[in-house]
Amino acid sequence: MAKKKREAKTDTEAGKTKDLKIISVQVVTRDRVVKNPRQMGLLYIIDRFGPIHEKTLQMLAYEIQKRGAQLGYNFTVVAGVPYSPEFRNDLVALTYVGFVEVNPRKNRKLQVTSDGKEALEKYGAPKSVIEVIERHFEELRNMAMLKDSEIDLALKKRRGEERPRRFPFLR
Repeated sequence: MAKKKREAKTDTEAGKTKDLKIISVQVVTRDRVVKNPRQMGLLYIIDRFGPIHEKTLQMLAYEIQKRGAQLGYNFTVVAGVPYSPEFRNDLVALTYVGFVEVNPRKNRKLQVTSDGKEALEKYGAPKSVIEVIERHFEELRNMAMLKDSEIDLALKKRRGEERPRRFPFLR
């Protein structure tokens, strides 16, 4: 009797099926990246302002787009921070093809590799992105430096590093 109950239980569990979903995704190649104006614009921003934290880069892309550059990201501002899933995917693609790397020595900041610089020289970035950046460079650079400093300070606090005392003999 117990054997029949186990068999019945196994049969009902086997009747539950899980669906397999197949999603087609385009393969990321260097050829596709250099032909994608959004990704090349992002690469140009990293080259111009880097090494830079990812959050700072996202804030910069949002500001540059607000000022008229045609980047093509759909940003949603959540708690005062702009977010775009397309931005994240483009950054992953740039890293995957070797145009951008994360520098572990500089608080995990993004920077353009020599291959990325060659791609920029050969294929360039969208003119609207270059024009907006050059027109507002000082202001954007100051915003980026401030945001990067905030992130660096937060990372140091998280790791438990304190600012060295100016007068260590005073306690």
